[in-house]
Amino acid sequence: MWYFEVNTDTKGRGTVGRAYWIAFNYHLGSVAFGSFLIALCQMIRLLFEYYRKKMGTMAKDIPWVKIMLALTGWLLWLMEHCVKYITKNAYIQIVLTNKHFFCAAWDGFTLLIKHAIRFGAANTIGAIFMWFGCFLLAACTGTGSYYAISNFPELNVQQPIPPAVCCGIIGGVIGMLFLHIFSFSSDAIFMSFLLDEELGFSGNDRPEYM
Repeated sequence: MWYFEVNTDTKGRGTVGRAYWIAFNYHLGSVAFGSFLIALCQMIRLLFEYYRKKMGTMAKDIPWVKIMLALTGWLLWLMEHCVKYITKNAYIQIVLTNKHFFCAAWDGFTLLIKHAIRFGAANTIGAIFMWFGCFLLAACTGTGSYYAISNFPELNVQQPIPPAVCCGIIGGVIGMLFLHIFSFSSDAIFMSFLLDEELGFSGNDRPEYM
């Protein structure tokens, strides 16, 4: 909504509140179904890991069983990540086109195939920025914690490095969670741009530069 209204009189104001209202009134079923698919894939992986631990002794004795278990585990991991990626694109297409989950997932998949190179370039650059941002946040948090602990003798910490490392890890994890939200938003804007380009909407209500 912001993408298509940023150059209007409202300048895109109020789009977040209206987006929440539309999501809760029209798209909760699609959100729940996508979450169910992801949870189902994760449950299958957990059950398989439990089954693989039970067959641990047999896998040591029979090489082909060990190979099949490793291959099955990798395929289940791949399936889970593919479902997560397709579900994310389906969510974006749902809010763009107001279609149900399966049609939105198919539209997102076809859009991904048509613009595979552009998607790959955008995701690669986005991943580099995300990991760089997480590393920078973790480093700043750890360094700041180290100097804070070292300069306050009343804290009575003999070894400031271990707690500083813990603070850096926590800062990096929290930063990754926030950057994932930024990544989702940038993907939504990018897919809005591709849909706009594909449908050839008229008017000047979109961002001037992308």
